[in-house]
Order: sequence, then structure tokens, then C-alpha cells
Amino acid sequence: MKEAMDIEQLIETDVLVVGGTVAGCSAAISAARMGARVVILEPTSSVGGTTTNGVHCFDTGTVQALSGVTEEFINRVRAHYRDIGLDDPMLRSKSDVFWEFHVAERMWRDMLGEHERITLINGAVAVGVKMRGNREIAEVHWEQAIDPIGSLADEPPGPPNVIRPLQVIDASYEGDVTAWAGVPFDIGREARTPEEPHAGVIFTTTHERDITEGGFLPGSILPGSTGEGDDAIISFTCRMSLRYRHEGFEDFLLGSPPEDYDPARYKWAPPKGLIEGGGAFGTSLQPSIRGKMLTNQRYFGDDRLEGNRDYILSHPRQRTAIRKSFMNHALGFLHYIQTDGGMPQMGLSDDEFVENANMPRSPYVREGRRFHAPVRLKERDVTAYLASPGPRPPLRPDSIAIGDWAVESRRCKDEPDPETGVFDGSMFIRTLRAPYQVPMGCLLPEGVDNLSVTTTISATHIAFCTLRVEAVWAQTGAAAGCAAGIAVAGRLALADVPLGRIQSELLAQRYKLVYFSDVESDHPSFAGIQWLALRGYLPEMDARFRFFPDNTATWRDFVQAAVLAFGLPISVTGIHFDTVDPSDPAFRSVETLYDTASRAGVALFPNMRHPSIDAPADHLLPEPRQRWLTLALEEPVSGGEAIGFLQKLRRAIGSDETVEPPNGLPEKTALTRAELAELLHIFAAPPDAGPF
Repeated sequence: MKEAMDIEQLIETDVLVVGGTVAGCSAAISAARMGARVVILEPTSSVGGTTTNGVHCFDTGTVQALSGVTEEFINRVRAHYRDIGLDDPMLRSKSDVFWEFHVAERMWRDMLGEHERITLINGAVAVGVKMRGNREIAEVHWEQAIDPIGSLADEPPGPPNVIRPLQVIDASYEGDVTAWAGVPFDIGREARTPEEPHAGVIFTTTHERDITEGGFLPGSILPGSTGEGDDAIISFTCRMSLRYRHEGFEDFLLGSPPEDYDPARYKWAPPKGLIEGGGAFGTSLQPSIRGKMLTNQRYFGDDRLEGNRDYILSHPRQRTAIRKSFMNHALGFLHYIQTDGGMPQMGLSDDEFVENANMPRSPYVREGRRFHAPVRLKERDVTAYLASPGPRPPLRPDSIAIGDWAVESRRCKDEPDPETGVFDGSMFIRTLRAPYQVPMGCLLPEGVDNLSVTTTISATHIAFCTLRVEAVWAQTGAAAGCAAGIAVAGRLALADVPLGRIQSELLAQRYKLVYFSDVESDHPSFAGIQWLALRGYLPEMDARFRFFPDNTATWRDFVQAAVLAFGLPISVTGIHFDTVDPSDPAFRSVETLYDTASRAGVALFPNMRHPSIDAPADHLLPEPRQRWLTLALEEPVSGGEAIGFLQKLRRAIGSDETVEPPNGLPEKTALTRAELAELLHIFAAPPDAGPF
């Protein structure tokens, strides 16, 4: 990676990434791995987005849902702390991986630095675009920031700097470049519909674990939830990194309160765990590495609603005052803790954000613009039970990422309900959390041929409440980077890049597109299992989302997976197998294979052709009692049997190309499910075409 020091006023590049967020880093790395020249414009002095400015984990339901660059990142974080000999309880967490912000930034810079094709420009604020016609971004204009937080001078200092890219990836939280390109967007909450029962105005007890004072059970929708749509979005914050100092804390007192300080905005009760020296601090503080803590108080704390929409919709030149108001609000909370809150020992961590007076370089933008695209994610797509019997949401063959976070929103209005005291929009629906998929169509804004988005994707407010975590953005960034790399190499519009090419490249870079808790990205059959799942093959419904890769593959597994792998249209003309009842879920797969082979004159099953057959007396009945073939669905399928069957099936579908089976498959013994997936991937996937 090159860090631009002497900046040229005009730069030409293959791919421009706007925003050095996690999504931006991921996009740049993926595109560079494919040979593209990449420039990253990052408005602040940092890189890594919220992972280096207030969020000390990826916010994932399970570590197993992480893949690709996030796995590389957490392995580096773990190695760093292991190398320095740090034994911290937070490092032993099973639910997520935690870090310090200065460590995270070093990891991102190291990862970017391994790619000579990437140029990172810090303090580079996009200020406008120039279109080629109305469907292509020809130039992105930017100015140098005047401080570490991305502020601009009141007036332009002169002509802007210019980037001329072939492809643009908007990886910012604000989506300015995409808006300037004329793409329509939504900002606010949609009204409740059958597909989105939690949309619109809503009051819940989903944050609670006990019965409320009003007698409501946890996980309840409360009266007053009208479901009306409005223009509200989630509150923002500046997540401060704090330390509790028993001695010397006087040096870390804020002294005077920040501008516009109002103690009525805050409440503080010292957490019991902190007073007793424990590590569980409840919802007001989050414990972190080396005894640090992050502010996380939902109400009357560091969260702020005022100005969030204005911040998103303003030009970067007008954001300085709004950004300062978020930072002052957070500092006001700390001042309150140190004074009226009775805890002067609490102060800012002195080894974080050192170039910005130990405050984050950017606010935590939880939600902003959501740009229109060919596909729009809704609540039904990201939670279980609404559009499927559970435990998974509906399978998406167009997946380029997975998410594993609950629908979580901070408050969207400042006034609590007068009867229940609950704030509108605040919810954390853990019950419906299930790994879901993100389709490529959400990343392709309408009307612009060389632009993709990674963090302002097409979704409703409710869907965005689970999408909005860095674990997801790392994957959408990678997908955008792969798509841009393919488009540059082939001189294609993004919409013309084959989805299968993108998916194949993501699998090659070890990204998970379908979640299985027992198939890690380093599994030897990872790509085959993922490919087969994208074609629609999921094993028996399992509450733990397992594939059981080491289970013996049966003929039932084989016939059902083969129909999906080859994309055979379902066809049932008769009932030919005496061991497969029409009520059996595998019946239509078996008969589809029979019809496919019979139509082509290929003897796929033994005894498909007889020299002469006497028609039974009941030949006019809809279900003849006599059936001619036998297939033991529960018997194991060996490697030799599977290869012979697939070679015949390829002839039946008219493929003349010879496929060489992989070495090492057990010819006479049973295949595992993983080996079966790998075999089908080899025999059924078109060369270089990926899943589709």
C-alpha cells in the first residue's frame, strides 16, 4: 500500500473506494487481489471506520459467521495479544472477538499495506462528482481535511483534487457520492406490513430481561405501536473509550463542561459491577481490553438523535458543526459522570485517538441513506419464521454475504411513551436472530453503471437494523471489490458482471455465502459445500445450522442434491420405483432424474429399458400397483457409483465435455456429504462460470 504524501491533483485509477471503513478496506483488498489499481479516499486521520472509532468487535451472533477479511483480521488481533503475552478475560470470549482501537487501526493498515496496488489517502473528503452522460461517474472531486475528523475549510481553497476511476465503490456511511450521482434513496421508517411486523412506530420490551413495572413481559410489543411510517432514523453516538483510575484521576478530569452542556440530558448510576471491581457493567458501559470501558447508555447517555438526519443530508462542508455537537454531547455525558454522577475517577483512555484529544475521529452513524437498487431487503428476508417455518430465513441463491445479528435499533424518538416509559423504535429482537444472506442486487444502485455501495445498501429500516454491523459490511465490501475487479478486467458495466463469477471469487477468497456452523472456511470441501447450498441443497432442518459434512452420503442425499446441482426442471411422468413412495420428499427428484435420462435414451438407472413388458391389467389407474425399478434411498453411495451416475447424467443433459473426477475419492466405499458436494461441484458447475 502507498500512503499518498505528495498528492497529485489528478489521479487515474481502476477502482476508487470512497471511505476507509471496514467495507472500504475489504473492497480495496478484494479488488487489489484481482489485479486492480485501487485508491481509497478516507476523510479522517484513521482507517477502519467504527472498528477503530468506538466499536470494539464485529457485532456477530457467532464467531463462526465471520469469514474472509474478518477472519484474517481477528487472527491478527489474537496473534498480536498473544505475542505481547496479554491474558485478558475479554480475549477469551466465545461470542465475539474484541480489540483496542489503536491495535485495530494497526491491523487494518498492515493488511492494506500488503498490497502495492492500493493507495490510501487520509484526510481526503469527497466534495462532488462529474458524470459521463447520466449513467457513469467520470470523476470524483475531493479536498484535503483541515483536522483529524474530516472537517473542511469554510470555503474551497482552490480547484478540487480529481480522481478518474473506471469503477467507484461508495463505502462511506453517508453515501454522498452515490447521492450526487443522482441515485434515489430512502431515509426514515416504512410503515408496518405483513412482511415487516416491526416496522414503523413501535414500542417494545425487547431490551428487557424481566417483567417491567407496568407488568409487560420481556419481548413484547406494547400499546401505542401504531406502525406508522415516518422520517425518523436511529440515534447516533460518539462511543468514548474510558478508564477508571483509582489514583491520578485528577489529571483526566474534563474541567469545564463542553459547549451547550445541559445536565438534564443525562442520568448516571454507577454500575454495581464496576463499584465491586467486576467486569460486567450492564448496559451503561461495555467492558473492553486492558480494563478499558466503552460508553453504551441507550437513554440519557451518549446517544443523540438531534441532528442525525441533518448530518446525513448535509454537504460535508456543512457537517463540521453537527459533528461537533455529537462529540460535545458525548463529552457532556462524561462531564456529568465526573461531576453530578459522583465518579470523577472515570476519564478518557489516554492511549486511544491520540491525535484527536482521545475522542473518536467520527460519530457512530448507525443509519443513513438507503439507496434504491434492483433488490430490496425486508424484515422477512433477515429473520426466521416470517417467510419460512424456521430456523433459517429463505435461502437466497444470489447471496454474496451472510449476517448473523439480531434486529437491533436504538431509539428513533426522544420522547418516551407517557404510560410505559419506553422509547419509540428502541428494540433488540434476539428471538428472531438467525443467519441470513445478502443478495448482490442490494449493492447496485439504480441508474449508474460503474457504481456500487457497501454500507448504504437497498433495504428497509427494519432490515437495516440487523445489516448495520461491520461483520456484514466487511462482506458486502468484498463483494463490491470482486465485482469491480471483474468489471475492470472485462471492461463491463457492473450489472453485466456474472453473479457466478462474483460468488466464485468470494469463495476463492474464503467468504461464506451460506452459513453452516460446522463448515469453516478452511474446510477442504468448503467451496463445494457452499456452491451446492447456493443451488438450494440444505440438509435436514437443524436448529444449529449444521451441514454434517462427515456424515455418510446416502442415495437420498445424492438424488436430491444432483437435481439441484444440475438445475434440472422438475418432471414427473410416472411412478417407477417400488421403494420410493410418492409421499417421500425424494420422490420428485428421483422421477425427475428418470425423466431426464429416459427422454435422452440414457440408462441412468438399472433396468430402465426392458425387451418386452406386458402391461398390467390396471394400466389405466393413476398409480399402477406394479413398479419396475428399485432404489434404496437410505443406502450409502460410493465414489465409483456416484461418478458413474454423474457421467451418465451429463450425457443425458447433452454435455459432451469429459470431466475428470478428483483424485482420492473412495471408489468402493461410501462418500461423505462433503465429498459428495465437492464431486457435484466438479461435475455440474460450468467451467469458470461459478454457481450460475
